[in-house]
Amino acid sequence: MKFRILSATAVAALGVSGQLSAFADAPDAEDSRRLEVVTVTTQKTEQSLIDVPINISVTDQDLIDKLGGDDIEDLANFIPGLQVQAQSLNAPTYSLRGVVADGGAPRVAIFQNGVSIGTPGYATSIAIYDVERVEVVKGPQATLFGQGALIGGINYIQNRASTEGNEGKVTVEGGDYSFLRGEGFYNFALSDTLAVRVAGQIKNMDGYVPNTANSPDLMGQDTTAVRGAIHWEPTPAVTADVFVNYQEDDSTGTQFTSGFFPVNGVVDPYGPTAMNINADQVRSKLGNDREILAGTANLEFVLNDAWTLTSLTDYRELSSNEAWDSDGAAFNLLQFYQTREGDALSQELRVNYDNGGKLTGFFGANYFDYETRDTLTFSTDEAYAQSLFGPQVAASVGGMANARRILALAGAPGAANFGSFETPFQYSVAQILAQYGAQAANNIAEADMVFGPFLALNPAHAERSRTSDGRTSYDLFGDITYDLTDRLTLTGGLRYTINELSASNTGEVLRGNPALGGALNGVTFAPGFLINAATIGNPVNASAEPDGAFTWRLNAAYRVSDNVNTWVSYGRGRRPETLSISGRNVSEIDAETLDNVEAGMFGRFFDDRLQMTTSVYYGQYENFQTSRFDPINGVFIVENSGNATQYGLEFDGQALVTDNIRLLGTYAYNFSEYDDEDSNGNPLQFAGNRFRMSPEQSFSLAADITLPFAEHGTFSLTPSYIWKGQQYFEDDNGYDYAADGNGGFVRRRETYPDGTPVVEETGAYGLVNLRAGFDSADERWGVYVLGENLLDEEYLIDVGNTGGAFGLHTIIRGKPQMLKAGAYVKF
Repeated sequence: MKFRILSATAVAALGVSGQLSAFADAPDAEDSRRLEVVTVTTQKTEQSLIDVPINISVTDQDLIDKLGGDDIEDLANFIPGLQVQAQSLNAPTYSLRGVVADGGAPRVAIFQNGVSIGTPGYATSIAIYDVERVEVVKGPQATLFGQGALIGGINYIQNRASTEGNEGKVTVEGGDYSFLRGEGFYNFALSDTLAVRVAGQIKNMDGYVPNTANSPDLMGQDTTAVRGAIHWEPTPAVTADVFVNYQEDDSTGTQFTSGFFPVNGVVDPYGPTAMNINADQVRSKLGNDREILAGTANLEFVLNDAWTLTSLTDYRELSSNEAWDSDGAAFNLLQFYQTREGDALSQELRVNYDNGGKLTGFFGANYFDYETRDTLTFSTDEAYAQSLFGPQVAASVGGMANARRILALAGAPGAANFGSFETPFQYSVAQILAQYGAQAANNIAEADMVFGPFLALNPAHAERSRTSDGRTSYDLFGDITYDLTDRLTLTGGLRYTINELSASNTGEVLRGNPALGGALNGVTFAPGFLINAATIGNPVNASAEPDGAFTWRLNAAYRVSDNVNTWVSYGRGRRPETLSISGRNVSEIDAETLDNVEAGMFGRFFDDRLQMTTSVYYGQYENFQTSRFDPINGVFIVENSGNATQYGLEFDGQALVTDNIRLLGTYAYNFSEYDDEDSNGNPLQFAGNRFRMSPEQSFSLAADITLPFAEHGTFSLTPSYIWKGQQYFEDDNGYDYAADGNGGFVRRRETYPDGTPVVEETGAYGLVNLRAGFDSADERWGVYVLGENLLDEEYLIDVGNTGGAFGLHTIIRGKPQMLKAGAYVKF
């Protein structure tokens, strides 16, 4: 039924495009302004956007500036189907068509200058400055972007050095929360064949979430990024472009406001938080300091009039240190510190064929290798940890109330405080209950029982896990396009991939309870709270070489007119197998696949004054992978959550209403949910649940208005509005699950320790932005003011996080109102 509805919609869309094409070929109006023709390189060669049978959203630097989209999180608001949550430098979340990429192998391929950056957590929060354009491609694109493009890809295409002349630009911007952004570039044309370009960005901002504990206000960030580019044409047949990118970041930490612990007497995600840092977290403040170094070389050799050879080489490395407080309270309960080191190497060789005839194509090979090495330190005050794990400790005697009675019977000071976070009980409950149990087993009456001495809890427990994750991929790929007629074009692409996987995990107790020889904790009498005892001093090393696999795409494009192109496509996307380690158990999680059918059109109408891209799609996922934090073993693990279905519609358009008014609009409808059963007919745990970070509907509207001011220059106004519908923040949709004994599952609402239900979703919200500026007549200088979230709308971007794995869900708010002003100079 769903597929028939979408098929009907697709036919209707193609029919409308045929009607509109009558207007698309209207006579030229020589004196009127037109929308610019957009050129992309999505299909490994330069093409006009109308010639590409794929749903693509393209944004250049000028539009990025006007929309205030210098962060991908903000820019994504104007790209239908894309949502980005960049809460942490090491943990950005990309959601494209409702499918989230936030750990493990990517579902959304992130590229820089045509080269894969790596996994979502691997330095994908990069500064956006001096870019030629950002291309966002939707649907499975494994042939074009590799196996990471399960649901699409994002390609940041930076400006190359140019031999056309010397030019430069500097922009300075300041605003609320001590915001300061300075960026610029200069292009040196050293000769007709050699040019150098340098660019950089400095962006500093204090935190906008007040913190009442011993670390600065949260969500602040300092970024310094620099780039050098060289363009060289030693011969007419050889072109070389080299990029070197360096970025250094230092943040004040992600807001994890507790949904349970009050601050100043209230629980308020929009008020102050109370997040602390301790000595085991190494840094002087919460947050992340990170360095990224990347070098990319693009060499192009024109072999003859038809054949071109391209070599793409990339090496990048990452180093970061991050401290965070997962409980959102001003005491040591869930304190984490992580160091990460990583490196990646990529090499692609590709041959393109185009002799000007009906047949074009490319084929090649790619090698990609990466490894990430993490060290995670967990520290806690055992007294607070005992309050958190109290129900499990007290289960042996029937619950918390009876445990408190036994503690009082034993004469333990503060027995009534067991389970309290305000004044936690300071002695080991497990030890006292063990003494009680041993005496009860010997039929000793309670009145005759003897207890003591009591085991004092350790206020500074610390443990550490070391993990690694690596993948080496070998790809062969090819893509052919054939013009069957002047109007009908067929495209087919195929990629074959072999992966080699590796992973490791080992645990270490840094500081156990002194009374237990420093080897065990005093709450559970296990070595650690999160690390698995079986991994202490006994590393788990795993590797796998899954069978190779094919991915593909098939497209048929029909050119209704010179200005209207329609297309249908079928693609197979694949997220590769992954290794998941829990304790000493190693699992190879099956590859996730997506089969996607899509129909769409691109058109330019009314003398190139209206342009739009739209498509409808239907996809089936098999072996959908989800990741979660395992609090028993202190690691993130990947699980197979079964099958899922999605379908939707996207629209991206702009129109010149007059020569001085350009309107821009996007709309996305997406329905993504887990199926009731897997491929073998087994009930699924998340049956009927919506995908996380997947609003069913979203849209954006913007206007680019210019007002000439005689011969002096031009005033400009760019108002915009962004709207997102209701969405969940976790795949469990706010429920805990347990087996029902009949092969199925029962679920109950997640709650905080006091029984209050957890709300892991947010309602619809809208944001209003406005940019007003003046540009000189010669366009050599300009000034502007910018208001973001002008109405100061309060909205959430996440609920759950690491604390959610322990029943202490934390909340992250969206950006508040921010006012900025800036100026630029060109030279």
